[in-house]
Amino acid sequence: MEVKDYCKAMLAEVNAWKDKLETMKKAADSYGSEQKQRILPLVGQLEQEVTNAQMRVKQLETECPSDWSPLKNELDELFGTIGSKVNRAWRELSPGNVGG
Repeated sequence: MEVKDYCKAMLAEVNAWKDKLETMKKAADSYGSEQKQRILPLVGQLEQEVTNAQMRVKQLETECPSDWSPLKNELDELFGTIGSKVNRAWRELSPGNVGG
């Protein structure tokens, strides 16, 4: 895979995460204040991580190094971690898991 194709795919994933986080915030608005206080800090933290991932991809895209495998490995790990956190947060936000 070429670096430009990789970056395009990763930026599409970043945009999908951003959409999911916006949906989470809207869903949290329908909950009581206790539930919102529990989930919104997590969503905020995830937004920061997604922004960091987006910046790293843009850096890779801009610099376009000849050996980009170390950065690709770092990004793959970062994306895996963020993906897991987003999915976990989404499960926690689902109505069956919200108390009170």
